[in-house]
Amino acid sequence: MTAVAAAACSPEPPPPASTHIEVTAVYISEPAMGERAAMYCTIVNGGDDADELVGVSTPVAAVAEIHQTVQEGGRVRMEPVSSLTLPAGGELRFAPGAYHVMLLELQEEFAPGDWVDATLHFRQAGEIMIRGQVLKYVDIEKALTDSQ
Repeated sequence: MTAVAAAACSPEPPPPASTHIEVTAVYISEPAMGERAAMYCTIVNGGDDADELVGVSTPVAAVAEIHQTVQEGGRVRMEPVSSLTLPAGGELRFAPGAYHVMLLELQEEFAPGDWVDATLHFRQAGEIMIRGQVLKYVDIEKALTDSQ
């Protein structure tokens, strides 16, 4: 059974470890030409100390990279980011045209309606397991807006 198939049975992520980090509104775009997809979410630090998102992993992709969308000279490009600081009491919003996680070298097929598991790696909080619903790209922004 694949991770996607197993995850499809339950939309709820595994119970989080005791942490001050909360991750909500996790969505994954339908893969573009079966080669790559993007993951979006909102991460809130309810603690008194800053933390740092240092990586992401998922069984559905060989590579998961934090990216930033950069506009320069009328051109838009994505640049990998090695880590992101999550300030105490702060929030990081991953959305189209901003920060996002690129899922590259996909290892499994998934489609709208499926659920995908991933793990966020923080310097202080450690690993936080999340689960996101796969949506068509055109539905991502509305889902993110509706979840605020």
